[in-house]
Amino acid sequence: MYTEKGERTRQHFIEVSADLFNKKGYAGTAISEILDAAGYSKGALYRTFVDKDELSLEAFKYNLGKLQRGLIQNVHSKKSAISKLLAIPDFYINNRVEQIIPGGCPILNTAIEVDDTNPHMNEIVKQAFSSWKNLIIEIVDMGKSNNEFNQELNAEELAFYIIATIEGSITLAKTFKQKYILNSNMKRLKKNIQESV
Repeated sequence: MYTEKGERTRQHFIEVSADLFNKKGYAGTAISEILDAAGYSKGALYRTFVDKDELSLEAFKYNLGKLQRGLIQNVHSKKSAISKLLAIPDFYINNRVEQIIPGGCPILNTAIEVDDTNPHMNEIVKQAFSSWKNLIIEIVDMGKSNNEFNQELNAEELAFYIIATIEGSITLAKTFKQKYILNSNMKRLKKNIQESV
């Protein structure tokens, strides 16, 4: 569909706008800022993307992919179900989300911005949360099937608890500019997971 040069241009726009959108929001980022940061003309942008909405969707997917790759790699490097589950908060202890993706967690940032304003993008964010939830449910199911976990453990409830604790902790750590908030809450989350399963 794209020439090699066109694909490089497309990828450059995605990467540049991904940082801007995640730091300033979709509504808060002007096309002129994207063009200045990318070093391309408006014509180059609109030859590559239909509109800002298409670019914002691709930028979100790009940021999400960076986050998911790191998290999934951390989970899959473990053998037992409990170590896989604990690898999730460990990922956030060992990595600053800001270092992986400038501006913080793209799922959280986008969810807050688009929940009432952009139904299509909100659906994409919901899918991202669902993917994360399903990863946790798969781990819990694995733990149940090999008798690591209590058979009565509600996988979906645990998944929502883990996700909410992580996202809330990221928000507080970012707001107060205190990494220890995230680390402290992730250590407590690990303890709670071990007690729950």
